[in-house]
Amino acid sequence: MEMLAMDRRNLILERIQKDTSVRVGDLAKEYNVTEETIRRDLEKLEKDGLVTRTYGGAVLTQTSGTYDFSFRVRETQNVEGKRRIALKVAEMIEDGDTLMVDSSTTAMFAVRELKNRSSITMITNSVRIPQEVAFQENMNIIVTGGTLRPGIMSLVGNVTEDALKHYYVNVAILGCKAMDLAEGTFEPHEQEAVIKRKMCENARQVIVVADHTKFGKRSFVRTLSLADIDVLVTDEQLPEQVERTLANAGVKLVYA
Repeated sequence: MEMLAMDRRNLILERIQKDTSVRVGDLAKEYNVTEETIRRDLEKLEKDGLVTRTYGGAVLTQTSGTYDFSFRVRETQNVEGKRRIALKVAEMIEDGDTLMVDSSTTAMFAVRELKNRSSITMITNSVRIPQEVAFQENMNIIVTGGTLRPGIMSLVGNVTEDALKHYYVNVAILGCKAMDLAEGTFEPHEQEAVIKRKMCENARQVIVVADHTKFGKRSFVRTLSLADIDVLVTDEQLPEQVERTLANAGVKLVYA
């Protein structure tokens, strides 16, 4: 199946964010398209203010931290790490728990692993996650409603915020775009950050799920401080200094 142009551009941007620069020829070979197709992709990304084209390629711009990859792209990134994180999170959820779950792909992986739990009530602003558990009779699923963010598969806005105000749950499972140990978690979209903060406020315990690719980075909107997080679940060993910082902030670190 041929990759959609939007998905290919998302992957190209992800590569540039990782490597800071790319070459047209290399991308054309990797995605099995012509160099002219890649040039058009880079031209579109440049018009969006995300990259700067150079001779034979492109480099990262400083504003790309405000960009949010499509759900389709995000759910294919570091699948093995997200699965391990999901299994650890599932161990923390008990029968009868009430949950708030955001629209992150790592949170979706965690929800998939709750099939053996009973009497779970889940409140989510995700459009995609309910599809994963729609046929599980052990779950009572409440979708917040709100304004759909196309491609991102999340609901945001006043309707979403108002819906969350009515509930208080045992556990909130929240992903993030980036995590800086001095500043906390970040999101590229302000309304997403508002929803995550509201879920944090209305939960007894906050579990942040973040694979190793999220650390040491910042995005557009600061979302949660370390003081807001009870448990952090990640997939790879963090430096000892980072572990101490988390411990001093009262964050329980769990490796998957």
